[in-house]
Amino acid sequence: MRWLLPLLALGACVLGSGCVVAQQPVEVPQDTDAHVMLLSGALPKPVSAVARHPWLAFRERDGEWERYEVASSSPRPPLGTVRYHRMHPLTDFAAGGGDVRVHGSWHGNKATEAIQCLRREVPRYPDKNIYRAWPGPNSNTFIDYMLRECDLPADLPSTAIGKDYRGLVFGASLSSGGTGIQLETAIVGAKVGLTEGVEVHLFQMAWGIDFWPPALIVPIGPGRFGFDDR
Repeated sequence: MRWLLPLLALGACVLGSGCVVAQQPVEVPQDTDAHVMLLSGALPKPVSAVARHPWLAFRERDGEWERYEVASSSPRPPLGTVRYHRMHPLTDFAAGGGDVRVHGSWHGNKATEAIQCLRREVPRYPDKNIYRAWPGPNSNTFIDYMLRECDLPADLPSTAIGKDYRGLVFGASLSSGGTGIQLETAIVGAKVGLTEGVEVHLFQMAWGIDFWPPALIVPIGPGRFGFDDR
C-alpha cells in the first residue's frame, strides 16, 4: 500500500499530461558566491535521442567560471581526455547548440569544498587516458566518477550512456545520487536507491522506475516519463 500514491500519481501523469514536465531554462547564478553546477547538453541529431554530454561548471568566490569535461578521445598531458576551460558566465553554458539542463547545483561552503576536491581529483582520474564511446569510460563515466569522489549527490539522466560503467568485467559502488548502491558489468547491471529508485542496465541503457517523484526511466528521449527531477 505504501507505493499506491506514487503509482496513482504516475498513472495520472501518463494519462493526463503527456508525462513529461517541461525543462526549466538554465539560470546562471549572478552573485559572487562559490558555485558548482552539473549540466548536460543535447548532442546533434539523431544521437540526441539516446545520448547527452555532461560537464561540471564551477566558480570560486569572486572568481571566473571554469569547466571540466571529457571532450576528446585523444589523450594529451596532463589531463588525458579531460578538458579544462575558462568560461564566459553566459555564452559558454552550451554544448553544440542543443538544449542544456541542470541536474545539480551547489553553493557556499559546499561548493568551495567541492572545487578543492575537483582540482585535486581530476588529475587522478584513473581512466583519463582511455576513451570508449561504449560501454565506457567516456564523458558520462568521468562526471559520474567525480560526483562520487567529491560528494556531490546528483544523478545524470538515463540517456547519459556510460555513467554506470564500472569496468569491463565487474564493478560495484555507491551511486552518484548518494542513497543507493549498484552492481555493474559492461552488459548488465542494477541500481537501487532511495532517490534513484530501481534501475536495470542492459548494454549500459537504463530502464526502471522512480518511486518519488514517480516516473518511468527509459534510455531514450527525455530519459523519464512522469514527474521530472533530473
